[in-house]
Amino acid sequence: MPPFPANIAAFFAANHVVSIAAAHAGEVWSACCFYVFDADAARLIVLTSQNTRHGAMMAASPRIAATIAGQPEGFTQISGIQLAARARILAGEERKAALAQYTAAHPMAKAMALKTDVWALDLDSVKYTDNKLVFAQKTRWQREG
Repeated sequence: MPPFPANIAAFFAANHVVSIAAAHAGEVWSACCFYVFDADAARLIVLTSQNTRHGAMMAASPRIAATIAGQPEGFTQISGIQLAARARILAGEERKAALAQYTAAHPMAKAMALKTDVWALDLDSVKYTDNKLVFAQKTRWQREG
């Protein structure tokens, strides 16, 4: 698996909310979730119940798209990520390790950790746009295979 370019890794690490778009059986839905970036495994870790509308869709059709972006004042301040990933519910030791990583970054989540599902959004492709230095500057990352 290729390493993440430094600017993509830094952007993932500097942010914490991902907007997920899921689709299943002709229906689409989106939701915002707190995340933790796991660069070593090329994934985002999120907590959400599979009983939510987006969770049920991700469980049924794991291919998702997502964005991470701020609220810039103008076009020259835009920076953000568009990504494609595969969502999967974690179990056993993998869940335990991911949950420890998640709650280290978001301690308040410990209260809900036993009541919800822990997901990996295994990244397939990432496009990072940053207008701050050069207008429409794009950096791409792709999982091999």
